[in-house]
Amino acid sequence: MTKRNSNAGSTNAASFEFRSIGIISTPFKQKFGIPRQSQSISKAKGVIQFSSDINPVNACRGLDDFSHLWISFIFHENLQGGWKDTVRPPRLGGNEKVGVFASRSTFRPNPIGLSVVKNLGLNSKNELVVAGVDLLDKTPIIDIKPYIRYADSISDASCGFAEFAPDTMLQVDYSELARVKLNKLLHKHPDFEVLLQNILEQDPRPAYKSGTEDEKTYSVLLYSYDVKWQVREAINYVVDIEAK
Repeated sequence: MTKRNSNAGSTNAASFEFRSIGIISTPFKQKFGIPRQSQSISKAKGVIQFSSDINPVNACRGLDDFSHLWISFIFHENLQGGWKDTVRPPRLGGNEKVGVFASRSTFRPNPIGLSVVKNLGLNSKNELVVAGVDLLDKTPIIDIKPYIRYADSISDASCGFAEFAPDTMLQVDYSELARVKLNKLLHKHPDFEVLLQNILEQDPRPAYKSGTEDEKTYSVLLYSYDVKWQVREAINYVVDIEAK
């Protein structure tokens, strides 16, 4: 359960309590490397395990009629980080400030996130399977609603600095050692290469590093594997893949 207070100086100050309806399991074990938007960019699947007091069969009755869903969740690893009223969006190179409400920063007055995902329905364990997720593993889910095209999609909406999807995609290549290890672990995680390609082609480094080369070796944790890579001539070159 998460409790957040609004600004104490407000004449309309109030507090509310939310309880988790479940958690979502995803391949993303750390925040670094998670695609910055869901559905249109992410290739990852997630599985929502419902709390014991929720009957998924009843609560999800009729949900199969909807291809996409809104998922409301808690940025649970940001609870101690606080928030500021201005942020530096990665899309602006991490140098220009905008108001927190003009961004999708994960550090917000209340740590509530919202993502659109593809609905793949309940599995044999009555868990809800979704695709196109941009959520950290074990993220608490607080609500699920159907995506309704005529109401939720506005064709003439203006989107400020995020008007267009990022168009800079890096090529991904592997060392001989990394390729051997990748081929072995594909038996356990058949989607591993697709997910890794999805992460690295978007250049998950800090925004000020985008479009540049450097000598640093970066790492990202996917499932239970630590992937190490370097940027070489505009190629994200996977050096090694180590089991954690």
